[in-house]
Amino acid sequence: MNDNQRLNLKEEYKKREIQELLDQLDRDLVGLVPVKTRIKEISALLLVHRLRKALGLTSANPGMHMSFTGSPGTGKTTFAKLIAENLNLDFKRIQFTSDMLPSDINGFTKYINNQPHLQKGPVFSNMILADELNRGNPKCQSAFMECMEEKSVTIDGTTHKLPHLFFVIATQNPSDQIGTYPLPESQLDRFMISFSMNPLSSKHEKDILMNQSKVSNDKLDKINLEELMKKVSLVQYKDLVVEYIQSLKKQASEIKFDVILSTRTLLFTVQISKAYAFLQNKDYVTFDEVQKTFPYILRHRIKNFDSNMGIVNYIQKEVIEKVALPR
Repeated sequence: MNDNQRLNLKEEYKKREIQELLDQLDRDLVGLVPVKTRIKEISALLLVHRLRKALGLTSANPGMHMSFTGSPGTGKTTFAKLIAENLNLDFKRIQFTSDMLPSDINGFTKYINNQPHLQKGPVFSNMILADELNRGNPKCQSAFMECMEEKSVTIDGTTHKLPHLFFVIATQNPSDQIGTYPLPESQLDRFMISFSMNPLSSKHEKDILMNQSKVSNDKLDKINLEELMKKVSLVQYKDLVVEYIQSLKKQASEIKFDVILSTRTLLFTVQISKAYAFLQNKDYVTFDEVQKTFPYILRHRIKNFDSNMGIVNYIQKEVIEKVALPR
Protein backbone atom coordinates (compact mmCIF):
# COMPACT_ATOMS: atom_id res chain seq x y z
CA MET A 1 0.00 0.00 0.00
CA ASN A 2 1.53 3.31 -1.09
CA ASP A 3 1.40 6.63 0.76
CA ASN A 4 -1.53 7.97 -1.27
CA GLN A 5 -3.59 4.86 -0.55
CA ARG A 6 -2.81 5.11 3.15
CA LEU A 7 -3.81 8.77 3.13
CA ASN A 8 -7.07 8.01 1.33
CA LEU A 9 -7.83 5.19 3.73
CA LYS A 10 -7.13 7.44 6.72
CA GLU A 11 -9.44 10.10 5.31
CA GLU A 12 -12.14 7.51 4.71
CA TYR A 13 -11.92 6.33 8.32
CA LYS A 14 -12.11 9.94 9.50
CA LYS A 15 -15.22 10.57 7.38
CA ARG A 16 -16.86 7.47 8.82
CA GLU A 17 -16.02 8.58 12.35
CA ILE A 18 -17.49 12.03 11.73
CA GLN A 19 -20.61 10.51 10.14
CA GLU A 20 -21.07 8.23 13.16
CA LEU A 21 -20.89 11.24 15.47
CA LEU A 22 -23.36 13.16 13.31
CA ASP A 23 -25.74 10.19 13.22
CA GLN A 24 -25.52 9.93 16.99
CA LEU A 25 -26.27 13.64 17.30
CA ASP A 26 -29.35 13.15 15.13
CA ARG A 27 -30.47 10.35 17.47
CA ASP A 28 -29.82 12.62 20.43
CA LEU A 29 -31.48 15.60 18.73
CA VAL A 30 -34.01 16.27 21.45
CA GLY A 31 -31.73 15.32 24.35
CA LEU A 32 -28.54 16.82 22.92
CA VAL A 33 -26.43 15.22 25.65
CA PRO A 34 -23.68 16.24 25.92
CA VAL A 35 -23.57 18.85 23.15
CA LYS A 36 -20.45 20.48 24.51
CA THR A 37 -18.55 17.28 23.89
CA ARG A 38 -19.79 17.06 20.30
CA ILE A 39 -18.60 20.59 19.62
CA LYS A 40 -15.17 19.72 20.98
CA GLU A 41 -14.95 16.55 18.92
CA ILE A 42 -15.87 17.99 15.53
CA SER A 43 -15.40 21.32 13.83
CA ALA A 44 -18.37 23.61 14.42
CA LEU A 45 -18.70 24.03 10.66
CA LEU A 46 -19.51 20.33 10.27
CA LEU A 47 -22.37 20.69 12.75
CA VAL A 48 -24.20 23.45 10.91
CA HIS A 49 -26.99 21.23 9.62
CA ARG A 50 -27.55 19.27 12.84
CA LEU A 51 -27.25 22.21 15.21
CA ARG A 52 -29.56 24.18 13.00
CA LYS A 53 -32.23 21.62 13.85
CA ALA A 54 -31.69 22.16 17.56
CA LEU A 55 -31.67 25.93 17.11
CA GLY A 56 -34.90 25.65 15.16
CA LEU A 57 -36.56 23.93 18.09
CA THR A 58 -35.68 26.83 20.35
CA SER A 59 -36.80 29.52 17.93
CA ALA A 60 -40.00 27.97 16.62
CA ASN A 61 -42.23 30.03 18.88
CA PRO A 62 -41.58 33.52 20.31
CA GLY A 63 -42.94 32.50 23.74
CA MET A 64 -40.81 29.41 24.09
CA HIS A 65 -38.54 29.22 27.13
CA MET A 66 -35.98 26.48 27.65
CA SER A 67 -34.26 25.10 30.72
CA PHE A 68 -30.97 23.22 31.02
CA THR A 69 -30.24 21.35 34.22
CA GLY A 70 -26.95 19.81 35.31
CA SER A 71 -23.95 20.06 37.57
CA PRO A 72 -21.45 22.90 37.03
CA GLY A 73 -19.07 22.26 34.15
CA THR A 74 -21.34 20.07 32.03
CA GLY A 75 -21.79 22.60 29.22
CA LYS A 76 -25.11 24.28 30.08
CA THR A 77 -23.93 27.86 29.58
CA THR A 78 -21.76 26.95 26.60
CA PHE A 79 -24.65 25.44 24.71
CA ALA A 80 -27.09 28.21 25.69
CA LYS A 81 -24.64 30.83 24.38
CA LEU A 82 -24.18 28.85 21.17
CA ILE A 83 -27.93 29.02 20.57
CA ALA A 84 -28.14 32.72 21.36
CA GLU A 85 -25.20 33.71 19.16
CA ASN A 86 -26.74 32.09 16.08
CA LEU A 87 -30.31 33.38 16.29
CA ASN A 88 -29.23 36.86 15.20
CA LEU A 89 -31.09 38.50 18.07
CA ASP A 90 -30.17 40.98 20.77
CA PHE A 91 -28.77 38.90 23.63
CA LYS A 92 -28.13 39.55 27.32
CA ARG A 93 -26.85 37.30 30.09
CA ILE A 94 -28.04 37.54 33.70
CA GLN A 95 -26.06 35.72 36.37
CA PHE A 96 -28.47 34.96 39.20
CA THR A 97 -27.15 35.11 42.76
CA SER A 98 -28.74 34.96 46.19
CA ASP A 99 -28.12 38.66 46.95
CA MET A 100 -29.36 40.23 43.71
CA LEU A 101 -32.34 42.60 43.60
CA PRO A 102 -35.27 42.82 41.14
CA SER A 103 -33.84 46.11 39.89
CA ASP A 104 -30.72 44.20 38.75
CA ILE A 105 -33.02 42.41 36.29
CA ASN A 106 -35.71 44.94 35.39
CA GLY A 107 -33.92 48.24 35.78
CA PHE A 108 -34.80 51.30 37.84
CA THR A 109 -35.79 54.96 37.70
CA LYS A 110 -32.99 57.48 38.11
CA TYR A 111 -33.29 61.24 38.43
CA ILE A 112 -31.25 63.65 36.34
CA ASN A 113 -31.85 67.32 37.09
CA ASN A 114 -34.95 66.29 39.06
CA GLN A 115 -36.37 64.56 35.97
CA PRO A 116 -37.12 60.79 36.08
CA HIS A 117 -35.34 58.63 33.52
CA LEU A 118 -35.76 54.90 33.02
CA GLN A 119 -32.55 52.91 33.28
CA LYS A 120 -33.45 49.69 31.52
CA GLY A 121 -32.15 46.42 32.93
CA PRO A 122 -30.70 43.51 30.94
CA VAL A 123 -34.16 41.93 30.58
CA PHE A 124 -34.96 44.46 27.83
CA SER A 125 -33.57 42.19 25.15
CA ASN A 126 -34.77 39.56 22.65
CA MET A 127 -33.00 36.65 24.29
CA ILE A 128 -32.02 36.25 27.93
CA LEU A 129 -29.57 33.70 29.23
CA ALA A 130 -30.68 33.29 32.86
CA ASP A 131 -27.58 31.59 34.21
CA GLU A 132 -28.10 29.50 37.36
CA LEU A 133 -31.68 30.71 37.62
CA ASN A 134 -32.43 28.73 40.77
CA ARG A 135 -29.73 30.60 42.69
CA GLY A 136 -31.88 33.73 42.57
CA ASN A 137 -33.94 34.57 45.64
CA PRO A 138 -37.77 34.38 45.61
CA LYS A 139 -38.20 38.13 45.17
CA CYS A 140 -36.13 38.06 41.98
CA GLN A 141 -37.94 34.96 40.77
CA SER A 142 -41.23 36.81 41.13
CA ALA A 143 -39.97 39.73 39.07
CA PHE A 144 -38.53 37.42 36.43
CA MET A 145 -41.75 35.42 36.19
CA GLU A 146 -43.63 38.52 35.04
CA CYS A 147 -41.10 38.88 32.24
CA MET A 148 -41.54 35.27 31.14
CA GLU A 149 -45.33 35.25 31.12
CA GLU A 150 -46.46 38.82 30.45
CA LYS A 151 -43.46 40.04 28.43
CA SER A 152 -43.47 43.15 30.54
CA VAL A 153 -41.83 44.57 33.66
CA THR A 154 -43.16 46.84 36.38
CA ILE A 155 -40.81 49.54 37.63
CA ASP A 156 -41.99 52.00 40.28
CA GLY A 157 -45.61 51.16 39.48
CA THR A 158 -45.26 51.67 35.73
CA THR A 159 -45.51 48.74 33.32
CA HIS A 160 -43.06 48.61 30.42
CA LYS A 161 -43.38 46.21 27.50
CA LEU A 162 -40.52 43.94 26.49
CA PRO A 163 -39.64 43.20 22.83
CA HIS A 164 -42.15 41.12 20.87
CA LEU A 165 -39.55 38.42 20.30
CA PHE A 166 -38.56 37.42 23.82
CA PHE A 167 -36.95 34.11 24.84
CA VAL A 168 -35.45 32.82 28.05
CA ILE A 169 -32.81 30.13 28.10
CA ALA A 170 -32.27 29.22 31.74
CA THR A 171 -29.59 27.04 33.28
CA GLN A 172 -30.17 25.46 36.66
CA ASN A 173 -27.99 23.67 39.17
CA PRO A 174 -29.27 20.45 40.79
CA SER A 175 -31.71 21.35 43.58
CA ASP A 176 -29.67 19.51 46.23
CA GLN A 177 -26.69 21.84 45.80
CA ILE A 178 -25.96 24.60 48.32
CA GLY A 179 -27.31 28.05 47.49
CA THR A 180 -30.23 27.02 45.31
CA TYR A 181 -33.89 27.97 45.71
CA PRO A 182 -36.72 25.75 44.46
CA LEU A 183 -38.58 27.39 41.58
CA PRO A 184 -42.34 27.79 42.13
CA GLU A 185 -44.61 25.51 40.12
CA SER A 186 -46.08 28.44 38.23
CA GLN A 187 -42.60 29.38 36.99
CA LEU A 188 -41.64 25.82 36.07
CA ASP A 189 -44.84 25.55 34.04
CA ARG A 190 -43.74 28.51 31.93
CA PHE A 191 -40.77 26.60 30.54
CA MET A 192 -41.82 24.82 27.40
CA ILE A 193 -39.05 22.25 27.35
CA SER A 194 -36.06 21.17 29.43
CA PHE A 195 -32.90 19.16 28.93
CA SER A 196 -30.41 17.59 31.28
CA MET A 197 -26.70 18.01 30.55
CA ASN A 198 -25.20 14.78 31.83
CA PRO A 199 -21.68 14.63 33.34
CA LEU A 200 -19.04 13.74 30.78
CA SER A 201 -17.62 10.24 30.57
CA SER A 202 -13.89 9.65 31.02
CA LYS A 203 -13.53 9.18 27.28
CA HIS A 204 -15.26 12.48 26.51
CA GLU A 205 -13.20 14.30 29.12
CA LYS A 206 -10.04 12.94 27.52
CA ASP A 207 -11.21 14.01 24.06
CA ILE A 208 -11.80 17.56 25.32
CA LEU A 209 -8.39 17.75 26.99
CA MET A 210 -6.63 16.38 23.90
CA ASN A 211 -8.48 18.58 21.40
CA GLN A 212 -9.01 21.84 23.27
CA SER A 213 -6.58 23.70 21.00
CA LYS A 214 -8.12 22.28 17.80
CA VAL A 215 -11.63 23.64 18.15
CA SER A 216 -12.76 25.55 15.10
CA ASN A 217 -13.72 29.19 15.50
CA ASP A 218 -16.00 29.07 12.45
CA LYS A 219 -19.43 30.58 13.00
CA LEU A 220 -22.67 28.85 12.10
CA ASP A 221 -24.94 30.51 9.57
CA LYS A 222 -27.42 32.93 11.06
CA ILE A 223 -31.03 31.83 11.19
CA ASN A 224 -33.84 33.95 9.78
CA LEU A 225 -36.14 33.75 12.76
CA GLU A 226 -39.17 35.46 11.26
CA GLU A 227 -39.09 33.22 8.19
CA LEU A 228 -38.66 30.12 10.33
CA MET A 229 -41.64 31.00 12.53
CA LYS A 230 -43.86 31.53 9.49
CA LYS A 231 -42.92 28.12 8.07
CA VAL A 232 -43.54 26.35 11.38
CA SER A 233 -46.94 28.00 11.73
CA LEU A 234 -48.01 26.34 8.43
CA VAL A 235 -47.47 22.83 9.79
CA GLN A 236 -50.87 21.10 10.19
CA TYR A 237 -52.16 18.63 12.78
CA LYS A 238 -55.40 16.62 12.98
CA ASP A 239 -57.92 15.87 15.71
CA LEU A 240 -56.40 12.44 16.32
CA VAL A 241 -53.09 14.05 17.28
CA VAL A 242 -54.87 16.35 19.75
CA GLU A 243 -56.75 13.39 21.23
CA TYR A 244 -53.46 11.51 21.61
CA ILE A 245 -51.86 14.45 23.43
CA GLN A 246 -54.85 14.62 25.78
CA SER A 247 -54.49 10.89 26.46
CA LEU A 248 -50.81 11.37 27.31
CA LYS A 249 -51.74 14.11 29.77
CA LYS A 250 -54.31 11.85 31.43
CA GLN A 251 -51.80 8.99 31.72
CA ALA A 252 -49.15 11.35 33.12
CA SER A 253 -51.54 12.41 35.88
CA GLU A 254 -51.78 8.80 37.03
CA ILE A 255 -48.09 8.12 37.72
CA LYS A 256 -46.93 7.84 41.32
CA PHE A 257 -45.22 11.25 41.35
CA ASP A 258 -46.90 14.65 41.51
CA VAL A 259 -46.98 16.29 38.09
CA ILE A 260 -47.59 19.89 37.06
CA LEU A 261 -50.11 19.54 34.24
CA SER A 262 -52.08 22.35 32.67
CA THR A 263 -53.62 23.39 29.38
CA ARG A 264 -50.36 25.25 28.79
CA THR A 265 -48.61 21.86 28.76
CA LEU A 266 -50.87 20.69 25.92
CA LEU A 267 -50.32 23.91 23.96
CA PHE A 268 -46.57 23.54 24.34
CA THR A 269 -46.79 19.93 23.13
CA VAL A 270 -48.61 21.00 19.97
CA GLN A 271 -46.15 23.83 19.31
CA ILE A 272 -42.98 21.83 19.83
CA SER A 273 -44.37 18.88 17.84
CA LYS A 274 -45.05 21.24 14.92
CA ALA A 275 -41.49 22.54 15.16
CA TYR A 276 -40.05 19.04 15.26
CA ALA A 277 -42.21 17.95 12.29
CA PHE A 278 -40.91 20.96 10.35
CA LEU A 279 -37.34 19.92 11.13
CA GLN A 280 -38.15 16.51 9.69
CA ASN A 281 -39.26 18.22 6.45
CA LYS A 282 -42.92 17.42 7.12
CA ASP A 283 -45.88 19.76 6.72
CA TYR A 284 -48.01 17.83 9.23
CA VAL A 285 -47.64 16.42 12.76
CA THR A 286 -47.72 12.67 13.38
CA PHE A 287 -47.78 10.64 16.60
CA ASP A 288 -44.03 10.11 16.20
CA GLU A 289 -43.22 13.80 16.74
CA VAL A 290 -45.41 13.88 19.85
CA GLN A 291 -43.77 10.75 21.28
CA LYS A 292 -40.25 12.08 20.77
CA THR A 293 -40.85 15.52 22.26
CA PHE A 294 -43.37 14.91 25.06
CA PRO A 295 -40.82 13.46 27.56
CA TYR A 296 -38.79 16.68 27.38
CA ILE A 297 -41.89 18.81 27.88
CA LEU A 298 -42.92 16.75 30.90
CA ARG A 299 -39.58 16.05 32.59
CA HIS A 300 -39.30 19.30 34.58
CA ARG A 301 -42.99 19.10 35.55
CA ILE A 302 -42.54 15.90 37.60
CA LYS A 303 -41.89 16.80 41.24
CA ASN A 304 -39.66 14.92 43.68
CA PHE A 305 -38.62 12.31 41.15
CA ASP A 306 -36.58 9.63 42.94
CA SER A 307 -36.68 6.56 40.67
CA ASN A 308 -33.43 4.79 39.81
CA MET A 309 -34.54 4.94 36.20
CA GLY A 310 -33.68 8.10 34.26
CA ILE A 311 -36.59 10.50 34.15
CA VAL A 312 -36.88 10.46 30.35
CA ASN A 313 -36.82 6.65 30.30
CA TYR A 314 -39.39 6.64 33.10
CA ILE A 315 -41.73 8.88 31.09
CA GLN A 316 -41.23 6.68 28.05
CA LYS A 317 -42.12 3.52 29.98
CA GLU A 318 -44.87 4.79 32.29
CA VAL A 319 -46.57 7.30 29.99
CA ILE A 320 -45.73 6.92 26.30
CA GLU A 321 -45.78 3.12 26.13
CA LYS A 322 -49.02 2.84 28.12
CA VAL A 323 -51.10 5.01 25.80
CA ALA A 324 -52.49 3.33 22.71
CA LEU A 325 -52.44 5.24 19.45
CA PRO A 326 -55.89 6.49 18.35
CA ARG A 327 -57.41 4.82 15.31
